Amino acid sequence: MASSDILSQTLSSITSIKLDEISNQRAAFDRTKSDLLTVVNFEDDQRKKVQTLLDGIEGLDCMGNVRDSPTFCLKNIKQFIEQAHSDPSVSTKLQKDWQAKLEKALDIQSLKFEYASLYSRLVNEWLSVSEGNVSPDDSSDFESVGRKEMHEQRAKWEEYVFKAYETDSDAIHRYLDKLFNANKAVQAASRVLLNATVDFEKEMALAVHFDSTSLKWVIEGLLRSDLLTDEKRKVLKDFLSNDVVLNEIADVLNMRISSLDRWHWDNKGSWVEIRRQVNGRYRFYHDEDLLQTILLRYIGVKWSVHFKSVLTMFHSAEGVWKSSSQPVPSSDEKRREYFLGPKHGVSAEGVEGIRRSHYDREIFLEQLTEEIDEKRGGYNDDSVDEADTRKSSQQITQTLLHTLATEIVIKTRLGDEMTVVGSDFEWFGPSLPHATMFAVLKYFGVSDRWLDFFRRVLEAPIKFVADGDDAPIMIRKRGTPISGPLSDMLAESVLFCLDFAFNQLTDGARLYRLHDDLWFCGAEKACAKGWKVMTEFSDLMGLAFNQSKTGSVKISRQPGGTSSPSASLPKGDVRWGFLKLDLASGRFLIDQENVDNHIEELRRQLEACRSIFDWIQAWNIYGVRFFMNNFGKPAHCFGLDHVDMVPETFSRIQSKLFASTGGSVTSTLKQMISERFELDDIPEGYLYFPMSMGGLDLKSPFVDLYLIRNTILKKPDSAMDEFFINEEASYRTARASFEKGLVRGRTAMYTLKSDLDSQAFMAFEEFNRHREQRSKDLYTAYNQLIEEPVEDEVTATSDVAIQKNTWGRMSSYQRWIIQLYAPDMMSRFGGLDIVEKGLLPTGMVTMFRESRFKWQG
Repeated sequence: MASSDILSQTLSSITSIKLDEISNQRAAFDRTKSDLLTVVNFEDDQRKKVQTLLDGIEGLDCMGNVRDSPTFCLKNIKQFIEQAHSDPSVSTKLQKDWQAKLEKALDIQSLKFEYASLYSRLVNEWLSVSEGNVSPDDSSDFESVGRKEMHEQRAKWEEYVFKAYETDSDAIHRYLDKLFNANKAVQAASRVLLNATVDFEKEMALAVHFDSTSLKWVIEGLLRSDLLTDEKRKVLKDFLSNDVVLNEIADVLNMRISSLDRWHWDNKGSWVEIRRQVNGRYRFYHDEDLLQTILLRYIGVKWSVHFKSVLTMFHSAEGVWKSSSQPVPSSDEKRREYFLGPKHGVSAEGVEGIRRSHYDREIFLEQLTEEIDEKRGGYNDDSVDEADTRKSSQQITQTLLHTLATEIVIKTRLGDEMTVVGSDFEWFGPSLPHATMFAVLKYFGVSDRWLDFFRRVLEAPIKFVADGDDAPIMIRKRGTPISGPLSDMLAESVLFCLDFAFNQLTDGARLYRLHDDLWFCGAEKACAKGWKVMTEFSDLMGLAFNQSKTGSVKISRQPGGTSSPSASLPKGDVRWGFLKLDLASGRFLIDQENVDNHIEELRRQLEACRSIFDWIQAWNIYGVRFFMNNFGKPAHCFGLDHVDMVPETFSRIQSKLFASTGGSVTSTLKQMISERFELDDIPEGYLYFPMSMGGLDLKSPFVDLYLIRNTILKKPDSAMDEFFINEEASYRTARASFEKGLVRGRTAMYTLKSDLDSQAFMAFEEFNRHREQRSKDLYTAYNQLIEEPVEDEVTATSDVAIQKNTWGRMSSYQRWIIQLYAPDMMSRFGGLDIVEKGLLPTGMVTMFRESRFKWQG
């Protein structure tokens, strides 16, 4: 039996047990409550009414929340009612108030039982449709038939993968020879690279590779990826907790890796599963034998770490990588030291230092693994795990967008025209020719033994799950399997050559490449040269650009400046996600037409959901997280206009999507629950509260935006306005210090004394000549623009703080949600917990919801 079936049956069993217990408790409570209220109604003495209620509530085990409530003290009422026995100053009105509170407590408990029952019925609905294979959590029926887009993309994929594309290996070697022999520094660094690869292969041959420690980091890396089926994820989790099994697996894999020359795929072929992604693209996942998966991931990680290390050494070797800016001339440096003092600059070479650090730390070979046991999200994974040791590709892409927007603001305000070019390779993974990869690896010193192994890995016999048991077996002849470290290493070794060629042939221009996504910006002439380098490289390596994602924009604030890019640059828009770079304003704006297309797709996905839980999960992933990520993460370089543009778009999405059900996700979900489960007057807090508190954990796309709306820079240009003011003030201060003789420690003072002593302080034009290398004020402005705004925390009122002692461990989003809906929820449920802890199978539901969500395809 599949592990997901076992988990589903276990959850179903637990839910049934808890539902039965809730039903029994609710029935017993309802009988006791009815009898108690009947006795109270027939009692004439007001004090005895209260005493009867007190005695009855104390006898109910399920009323422990009332007895322990810090806002409703049962003990106080008991003491006060005793006082009322002999003290006439304890008025009848007070006693009636106590009676009303006690009866309200009984009503609250009834409501808690009602919502506990609702939750269990929601779980049963979810499980029943999952077991019936009709929900998006099991879309095998959809994939066996498929939509038109799936068949079109499969045909395109097959067109690439099963037909070899022979590139000219000799021409590639000549190209690389010219590139890696440009000067003595490059030649020396190249020899180090080759020797390091020879040494690495020797180490791989001598090492004992697999033990429980290495298996654990391999398995944990696989679990963080999106490659595995739910069944295999469960099996691997079981492996992690069983050292006996890990040691047995290690023995088998050590035997396999010691005989790699004889390694081969099973002739029966491995399955390929087609999965629809939230962005509408279909991806083709290899479902291999688990031991093969572990072996190939281990080898891929080891080679990936090796190339990340040696290519980084190559990149940082003295005299190899060209600088993107000209150094400050020695004569200018001496004059600056004489007039300004030895500490006139900033560390790390100012703004240029920020650029270099960002490129080196986050962009360069971003797809390669830095540490064997690193934890990070996959290429298309936009989720964040607290255990991650490194930013995901999606997070780094957001910082790159902030870099581009900041560069546009800075450069255009300094009077420069700014050209931005964006592109990516069309079907890069499936289209990358094997001949290209092997030519590059051979040039980097990889032996024929390892090249032969990589060839056997790539030429896998595969067949499609959707074609059934009799599916034909075909051999991969082009491209790499999806998203594994071995595929990343093979691809990055090729694209590193593009990085280096771009740097060398454009005299230091910076190519921001994240896997096959390509961005660069700067002067039009440099960009035209860079595009020429890219087109020549792609032609040689057998690649093609994705024309729908390729374009260029020229931005100018100069009077009379032209906004038409050079004819030698690609035509088309510069886009990322739902953002399009606007020519007139130089800002990234939301492309509403593109949003409309996804509104209709989201509608289709929601309508395909057969349970409330599935519907909520589809909304949370697609309706909130996907849209939010593709609108771009707010930063000061985007300004307040961007923050306001996003909620306006989310409001439009909901009004268009839910026009017939109240115009919002809240009204729609309330109506669905009411119609299916006959429950009215559902509070908004129930929908949005965390599952741990008994809520449904519906996500709001608005809260995160309003958390930062009051702290974000209203206009990005204001950072540059302040810069110009500060720069003039810094100049005046420096001149005054010099004229008062306060500049000390000038090493240039003695060598240039006779030349400079008679001169007046440097002109303002000389002072600001090397802004991007030396200006502290520009450094400050750049850092401000590129940063994300801090969150403006909601303030906890006293009642909420008393009710929830875990406030400090909650996210800012959760605190906002709880404080927003707390008054209504506390009025209804007597506190913030909707249902008593332990009554609901929330832990099991959370675990089951972690399984991979499949989209209707």
